[in-house]
Amino acid sequence: MHWNLAGNRRGGIEGLPLQLMIVIMVATMGSAVIMGWMGGIDTPHYIHSLGIEENVVVIEDGKIPDIHVCVLDENDEPLKGVSVVISNKQVSGPVDYVVTDGDGKATLSGWTLSSYPKDTIRLTVTAYLAGYNEYSEQVEGLIRWR
Repeated sequence: MHWNLAGNRRGGIEGLPLQLMIVIMVATMGSAVIMGWMGGIDTPHYIHSLGIEENVVVIEDGKIPDIHVCVLDENDEPLKGVSVVISNKQVSGPVDYVVTDGDGKATLSGWTLSSYPKDTIRLTVTAYLAGYNEYSEQVEGLIRWR
């Protein structure tokens, strides 16, 4: 039997309208492209802990003692190159931030507190690293002015 497709004005292929076939093809190709893009997406990385050694520090005449941190990732592995800062407005430091070493460790040293009307302050220690979340922990500061 010989088929004459020139007379088929509905544009059907084996009973399906041509428009439906085009939509299915476009959807299939679009899905393939999206899946290809998603295949290149890495799992998110995040800072899990700052590992601050000091829970409480005594601030004498505005001088904040050294605060030691060990920044860990989601697998509890040390992170190198993390920027760490005390982010309270009343606090200033000799540098804008410190950077963790290969063991994920850094020391915030030489930071000072301007006059503060209360006996305690919660110092917010914040860590930043490109491609990771921003992460903060707090240290209780007991203030003593002479």
